[in-house]
Formats: sequence, C-alpha cells, structure tokens
Amino acid sequence: MSSRTLRIFTVSSILLLLGLALVQFYWFRQAYQLEDRDFDQRVTSALRVVCRRMIDYNNRPNTLPLKPVERVSANYYTVQINDQMDPSALEVFLQQEFSRRDLKANFEYGIYDCEQRQIQYGGLICHTADCDDRKAVKTSFPKVAGQNYYFGVYFPEKRTYVFEQLKLWTISSVGILLVIAFFSYALYVIFKQKRLSELQTDFVNNLTHEFKTPLSTILISTDVLSKPNQPAERLANYAGIIRKEALRLKQQVDTVLQTAQNPRQKLNLETLDVHEVIRDLLERFQPRIQEEHIQISLELMAPSPLIQADSMHLTNTLYNLLDNAIKYSRQCPLIRIRTQVVNQRLTIEIQDEGIGIPQEHQSRIFHKFFRVPTGNVHNVKGFGLGLYYVKAMTEAMGGQVTMSSEENRGSCFQLAYPAMNTR
Repeated sequence: MSSRTLRIFTVSSILLLLGLALVQFYWFRQAYQLEDRDFDQRVTSALRVVCRRMIDYNNRPNTLPLKPVERVSANYYTVQINDQMDPSALEVFLQQEFSRRDLKANFEYGIYDCEQRQIQYGGLICHTADCDDRKAVKTSFPKVAGQNYYFGVYFPEKRTYVFEQLKLWTISSVGILLVIAFFSYALYVIFKQKRLSELQTDFVNNLTHEFKTPLSTILISTDVLSKPNQPAERLANYAGIIRKEALRLKQQVDTVLQTAQNPRQKLNLETLDVHEVIRDLLERFQPRIQEEHIQISLELMAPSPLIQADSMHLTNTLYNLLDNAIKYSRQCPLIRIRTQVVNQRLTIEIQDEGIGIPQEHQSRIFHKFFRVPTGNVHNVKGFGLGLYYVKAMTEAMGGQVTMSSEENRGSCFQLAYPAMNTR
C-alpha cells in the first residue's frame, strides 16, 4: 500500500469513526433525556396522588396550590400539604404509589416541621439488594423558601437508576468505544510496521551499497594481480588494497553480527579496568589517528576505574562511540575522553566538536536502523546499528547511556556503570 493510499484510508477511517461516535453520543444523550423525563413524570404523578391521599387521610378541608409538586433539583422533589403529616402514613403512601408506577429507585424522604422550622428526616426506602436502610446517611434536605407543611423526596442514586434503564444503549456505546480503541491500535501497528519496513528497506539498500564498494575494489585488484609480469611493488600495493578492503568488509559484518546478538544472552562479566580498556582501544586507533590528524584529550580522573562488564562488548561499545566521534567531526578533530566517579557510578564520556545532532532527531538516535536524514548526501557510511548496539549492550551490563548534542557544536555520549568498591 502506497503512502498516499494509506493516508487517505487513515483519514477516511478516522472521520468515519468520529462520525459514528458523535452519532452514538447524540442518540445516547437523547435516550437519557427521554428516560429522565419519563422518570420525572412518573415521580410527579405519584407524588400528586400521595398529596391527595394525605389530605384525605387527615380528613380536614385543605386548599392546595395549583402545582403542589415542585422539582427543586434533578433528584429532589417537594410536595405542599398545608397540614400536619403522619410520617408512617406518608411512607406507606409513597411506597404504594411508586410501586404502582414501577419506580424501583431507592429514595429518602423528610417532613418540614413548622413548629421547629426545620426539616425532620423521615427515612430511607430501599429497592436494590445492596441498599441497607440501617446504614443510611441522613440527607440534609434544604428548606424551600415560601413553602410550609411540605415533605421532600430525594433520590440519591437517580442517575445510576436511569443508566440502568439504558443497558442496551450503554452496551452499544461501550462496544463502539472498544471498536474505536482496537482500530486505533491497529492503525498504530500498521504505521509502526510500515516504518519498520521502510527502515529495513533502507538498511538493506545501504548494506548492499556498503558491501558492493569494497567488493568492487577487491575484484579490480584481483584482475590486476592476475596479469602476468607485474612489478613487485605494484603487486604489494594491490595486495595491501585487498587486505584493507577485506578488513573493511569484516568490520561491517562484525557490526551486523554484534547487533543481531541478543543483549540478554549470558554475558561473560569480569572485573575490568576501564582505563586499560580505553588505552588498548586507542592503540587500535593509532594508525587512523595519525593518518587523519586526530587530537585525543584523555582525562582519566576516576580514582578506582573498576567495573563488572563483558570485555568484548565494552570494547565494541567504546569503539562505536569513538568511531562516530571521528566520522561526524570535521578535519583534524579534537576528541575528549574522560572518566570520573559520580554517586558511586563510573562514567565514561566521549565528546567531539563535530556536526552534532538536530534536536528533532535526538530522541530516536538509539533506535535500530535509524540514521539522521541527510537527503541525497551519503558522505558518512553506516547501517544505523552502532548506537542501538551501544544502548542495548550498556543496559545489558547494568549501565546507562545518555547523550547531549547541539547542532554544529558537537555531541557528548556518557556511559555510566556501577563502580566497584575496592575497600
């Protein structure tokens, strides 16, 4: 699938799912409002009947307002009686009328006492299995101004009750959310796989190019060597070229094989003197240092440079960092290598004054196959595996790697390992 087709598919799918989610939200909201309105109508109807029955129960003439029932809030109702009320009779009437209208929501009621000028808590009526009227928290019913001799009914779990009446809507909404979540995850996996595929394609292309160049040089040199009557000096020269290119191929193969190794495999950990490892490494770099006029500044300040590490992998890790510092520096580069112990951790810093790494790419430089984009310019060779190997092996040996860089001002890589106590 081409990038353009994938983008069109992704945008269309996202718009479709957003539209579906908005439609579902709209209809769910409409259904909730309808259920809330139905609940309000049934409660109001039941309370009107309770009001009339209380007046009949008192058997005294009473003048009621046109609308005795008032909805004070979404789950609190008041009913004016204009007469004293028997709490026991009121409770029975409320239960009977709510049952007739299939209102099975838990509710509390209170009666306004005109003599004490306050609401007297009545009780909690339970309909659900998890409700216990003995453990009810007495609701503080607010006084309603302008009313006297009234009772209030409060539904503490009204919203939950309404949602329970919308089970099918709730299930369908959750189902759509799950579909959106799974689709989003699928898109993430698709883009991740596409990115990995592109990285691997770039890696294979780069690998082919890196192998093709030395092989071509070797083939040309062998053609020259195969010709008879060649001067000894020329033969030695081409033999040196073949050896140099063969070593270059070996180094490239070693890089790929090192990265292919599982960092969690059993390492051959031993006590190593980091300063000795660094000096041995610089000896290997000596011909290159002289040829490219590289300046090395050594600041080995760690008082006890001993750590537990794998000798081969530690050497390869430092080799990769030093090789990068040289490759990404300008002519006659200055490379600083320093060690020190900070907070019982031995740190190794390799700092250069090269081209640096742009800020937008710094978070991905330790990813496998990743290389900082340079357009069509390929003046620095590599597979995008060196820093991935550095991070994987450093962490496998119990260390940490950090980096700071500024474009056109150089980079500094720091390895930190648990320092050994020599006491």
